[in-house]
Amino acid sequence: MAGVGTGRDGQGRHQIHPFCGAGVMGKVRDETAAKPSKPAPKSASAKEGRRRVVSFLANLVRTDVVKPNQGKNARLWTAIGLGVLVAAGIYRLYEQQLKGEYGPAVRFGVPAALLAALGWVVFRVVQYPPFVDFLIATEAEMNKVSWTSKADLYRATTVVLVTVLVIAVYLFGVDWLWSWLLKMIGVLRFEDSSGLGSNA
Repeated sequence: MAGVGTGRDGQGRHQIHPFCGAGVMGKVRDETAAKPSKPAPKSASAKEGRRRVVSFLANLVRTDVVKPNQGKNARLWTAIGLGVLVAAGIYRLYEQQLKGEYGPAVRFGVPAALLAALGWVVFRVVQYPPFVDFLIATEAEMNKVSWTSKADLYRATTVVLVTVLVIAVYLFGVDWLWSWLLKMIGVLRFEDSSGLGSNA
C-alpha cells in the first residue's frame, strides 16, 4: 500500500508507519506552463501592408466592374459624394492658382486633366473588392432599417412645428407682460422707442 510501511519494534512486533513508503499520496504532477502565443512578426505585417498597396494600385488599371448587381445604391452615392469633393477641390485650385495667372490652355487644361484622372480614381475606388464588400454590407444593413411612412413623417413634422410656434408665442407674451408691468411701476423706463433699459 503506497504511503504505508511496516517494521518491527525491539520486541519483534510489527508496527505500521503510516507515512513511510515509496512515495507521498496526493502529490500533483507539475504541469508545463502554456507558452504564450507569439505576436505576428513585423516583417509579416509589413508584407501584408505592401500586398494591400499593390492590390489597390493594380485595381486602378483594371476596367472590370466587381459584383455589379450588388450594393448599387451604396456605390452610386459614395461615388457621387467623392465626385463632389473632387470637383470642389479642382474648382478651388482654379480660383486660387490658375484664374488670371495662365493662358486658357493651362487654366482649362489642368482642371480637365485632373478631373479626368481623379474621376477614374473615384470609379476604381468603388470597384476595389474590399471596399465593394463593405459597401454591399452597408446597403444590406440599411435595407433592414424600418423607415417611417410619409404620413407618419408629415404628422410628426406638423406636431414639432406647431409646438415650437406655441412655445414662441407663449414666451413672447410672458416677456411682453412683464415688460409692461415693470414699466408701469417705474422699474423700466424707455428713453426712446428703439431702446430698452432700466434707469433708476
